[in-house]
Amino acid sequence: MAGFERVTWMGEGGEPTWFETFPGRAKRGFCPTCGTRVAAVDSDIPETGINVPALDDTSTADLVPTNASFRENAVHWMPRCPTPS
Repeated sequence: MAGFERVTWMGEGGEPTWFETFPGRAKRGFCPTCGTRVAAVDSDIPETGINVPALDDTSTADLVPTNASFRENAVHWMPRCPTPS
């Protein structure tokens, strides 16, 4: 998942269908056509989280990882993200 400050929904389905998973604290966005989870918004995180595989183009510079969760569980064959300062 990648976090973005602003998101413009441009896919065929448009804006995801949102469901509050924890009322007032978190919601998840699903493709209105196929039901795939594509996004998440949590009250304590300022960005909208987007599932990267849901994107049409993942080659842009803004998708270069800057942080990683669960580093201790990372697979050995993936490049390591820098440790945040």
